[in-house]
Order: sequence, then C-alpha cells, then structure tokens
Amino acid sequence: MTRQILPVPNPVTSYWLSEESPLADLRSTSHLPQECDVAVIGAGMAGVLSAYHILKSTENSGDHRSLDAEEGGATEYKDSPTVLLVDARQLCSGATGRNGGHVKVQVNTLLNLPDSDDDGGSKRTAFQDYVGRVMLELKRIVEDEDLDCEFELRRSFDVFTDVAQASKIYTKYNTARKAGEPWTTKVSWISAARAAQLTSITHAAGAFSVPAASFWPYKFVTGLLARMLARWPRRLNVQMQTPILSLSSSSIPLLTTDRGRIIAAKVVLATNAYTAGLLPRFKDKIVPVRGMASHHRPEKRVHPHLSNTYNINFGPGKGVDYLNPRPDGGVVVGGGSWLFAQDVASWRDNFDDAHLFPERTMAYWSEYMQERFLGWEDSRNVNDYVWTGIMGRTSDGQPLVGRVPGKGSVWVLAGFNGGGMALIAVAARAMGSMVSENKGFEQVWEGQGLLREFECSEERLERLKTLPELVLGDVQRPGFVDTREDAWVSHVEMPEVGEAAKKRLKVLVAGDILEKMATDSAFAKGYHA
Repeated sequence: MTRQILPVPNPVTSYWLSEESPLADLRSTSHLPQECDVAVIGAGMAGVLSAYHILKSTENSGDHRSLDAEEGGATEYKDSPTVLLVDARQLCSGATGRNGGHVKVQVNTLLNLPDSDDDGGSKRTAFQDYVGRVMLELKRIVEDEDLDCEFELRRSFDVFTDVAQASKIYTKYNTARKAGEPWTTKVSWISAARAAQLTSITHAAGAFSVPAASFWPYKFVTGLLARMLARWPRRLNVQMQTPILSLSSSSIPLLTTDRGRIIAAKVVLATNAYTAGLLPRFKDKIVPVRGMASHHRPEKRVHPHLSNTYNINFGPGKGVDYLNPRPDGGVVVGGGSWLFAQDVASWRDNFDDAHLFPERTMAYWSEYMQERFLGWEDSRNVNDYVWTGIMGRTSDGQPLVGRVPGKGSVWVLAGFNGGGMALIAVAARAMGSMVSENKGFEQVWEGQGLLREFECSEERLERLKTLPELVLGDVQRPGFVDTREDAWVSHVEMPEVGEAAKKRLKVLVAGDILEKMATDSAFAKGYHA
C-alpha cells in the first residue's frame, strides 16, 4: 500500500512556536467553502506570502465596495478574486516554524555552485544578489505592514575550525577576488590570528564575514496573516487543520478533504516536502529530509553579546551548523546532520517531525554553547527546546517555482533545500504575479528578479531524474545540496567537543550504523524545559 504523504499530527514544539498565535487553529468559517478563485495549500512562509501578493495584486479589480466601520473600515471590491488558505495542521507549524530564522548565503555555497568556475563570477554574483533581494523584500514587508518579528539586517560569520579546509576555501576565494568577481566585494576574510577573537569560537582557523538578516519567522507569518484578514475579510478564507487528501488531474482543480470538496479555479502548492502527496510526479524530485535544531538560554548573562549569526564548518565529513543569536541573549542552533547521516531511514524520505532523533544524537546540543564559544563556559546555559523539522530537498539544490507542466491551473513554490528563508520572499512575490495574471515562470522571471535555475519546467523535472542520489553531505547551506562524491559521510566524528560530550554521545567508530530510534519517552516525543 502506498504511504500517504501528509504532515504528521502533534509535531514536536519548536522554540519559534512557543508563543502560540491566536490564529493557530483558525477557521474563518465553520463550513469549508465549496469553491474559490485561488486555493493556496500550505500556510508557512511560501503559502502566506503567495496569498498576500495574490490578494494585493488584485485588490483593485471588480466593482468598488466599502465595508462598514463595524468590520474595521476595510475597503474591498465586489467580484475580486477570493483566496482560500488551507493547511493540514496549525498555522506555520511546518518548516517555517522550525528553521533557524536565518537569511544568508554561505561563501562555500557560492564557490561550489555548479558550472561557476569559468563565468567570471556571474552565477555566484547572481545568487548572492538574489539573496540580497530577499533580505530587502522581507525588510520592506516588515516595515510596510508594521510586523513585530525581530527582523534585523546583520552580518554573519562563516567559521572554519579545520585548518586545511580554511586554507583551501580561502585560496579559492582569493583567486575569485583577484579575478574581480563582483560577489567578493561584499565578503571579507578573517585570518586565524583574529578569528577566535572576532567570532568568539574556540579553535576558529579562519572565517568570512558576509551579509545576513534574521527574524522570528513564525511571528512574521502570523503577524502578516492578521493584517491580511483585517484588510481582506471577505476575500480571504483561512482553514487550518484541514489536510488536502487529493488534487484531481482534471482541467478544473478539485481538492478533496475529510470535510468536503473544493472547486478551485487556480491552485498554488506551497507544500514543500509534501508536494508529491498531491502530485506524484514530484516524488523523488522534492525529497522530504528530516533535520534537527535547538534553543539555548543562558541563565547567566554572557559577555560579549553575540551580535552576528553563524555557520560553523567543522571540516570535511564533520558537518556544518548554523546559529542565530537572539536579541534576548538566547541562541537558536541547528545542524548536526553528520551524527545521523548513516541511518538513512531516519532522515531521507522521512516526514516525521513528531519525534526526535535518538537520545544519543539529540544530546549533541546539551553543552553545545559552553564547549564552542568563548565566554559561555560558566553561563549555566539551558538547552530548553530541541525539535525536528522537515525540509524539501531537490537533487540540483534549487527550488521549483512556476506553473506545473501540463497543469495549466496549478503553480508550485517548493523545494527550498533547508534555505527557504533566503529564497521564498522574492519567489512568492513572483508567484502573486503569475497567478493573478495567469502567467508562467518564463513570462515573469526577469521582471520579478528570479533566477532562471528555479523554473519548474518539463525539461528540469526530467533532468532531476538523472541527477545523483541525494545524500547528506558535509554541508547544510541555503539553496544548495552537495552531491560530490567526497561529500558522502563515511564515518561519524565529533568536531571540537569536550570529553564529557563525547561520553554522553557515545559516538560510533567508522563504518558502524547508528542505532534505531530510542524508546526513551523524553526523547521519543520531544521536550522543552
């Protein structure tokens, strides 16, 4: 029997979801609408932003109509398109509510973009510029809509603790810099002599300083949706806790739920890792991949306050972690994929975010900050939240954006490879244009500032069949999946941790297979202190 691809119920609570929104379980109407002009499936960043731009781009269509003061004094237009926003679980409970709240592109990502060594830096610069546009688009929306989500334009450190890796990447960067590749003007190198002092990371062998932004994604999405409901109360219908069980293959999309059926003139799939559940042709094109993250709260004030975000590269085969220091002194940390990479069933094609990885794996976070950051040794840091989340990976490392081939009324915005916060905002704006104007990717991509590589074309879907098997490599980076042969994790090692942590984690020697899911109740279901 074919396994149904749907979000699982009762996911582990992440730090971002700890302040639940009143809209979490919203159903605008007790009954499910039988029809709508546009159905947006998925209520994370991609879905809510797509709905926002669709509504905004069509708000002056139809006949003018003013709503009375009792309804907030909003202005709408009769016969303007209606939008149904639907999700299988609570609002923003998927990847957007489980990530790092981190917007950046690593230097390692740029240097390893396919076919980027001989084009004068054009691909690297284009990708860097795209992520820069995402930052500015997020900033614009936050300011225009007055969203309280801790948005901040910052700098970020790409830190390397392995001397050989640091030397290798610096050499490649310096070659690009001397060749005049434009992207290098926004990046600076910090040598080993100053790396630990500037980054506060012990054993830092070198680092890049790069542009970044950070925010509270859940508060961004829930705050924006509140604005949308106030502005378009009759055009927007929100239905949470309503899984879409099937999407018909007919010319007029028919959505089936356990609450009834919906006829939609147009459909937007903002379903990321779950897209193949509604369109089987996306199976193995967008692969569910499970990851883990944590939140750390120092009970004693730490000096200096960490004002930059981070990616920490521990060396080939040892992984990359990401860190987002919060304004209150806490830190969100994710990564550690090398700990479970050999247990393929635990992460590949796995969409169970209701359970954690085995205790031996999750214990990685228990002394994380104390063992890596200068000044945190006596912080009495508390690891108060640990959680899992599901990413949608594509084998070429790029998202799928645009009209679905052969589906004139269906568009997709999915497959963000763990880097959705650095990719979605501009793509969702373009999605609003495509859907409202009934256009395809090729008609809007340049004007909307997209990258050509994002297109969901027939050619690309066919090409994804022949690309290398998806693996968890020695990197976790926005918009890029490492499929190089030397990225295979053949053994598990501990990067720069103390003996106490090594004993707690009981790390296996090379060639051993990680144990199956632990049965310990505290870790089987998740915890927060």
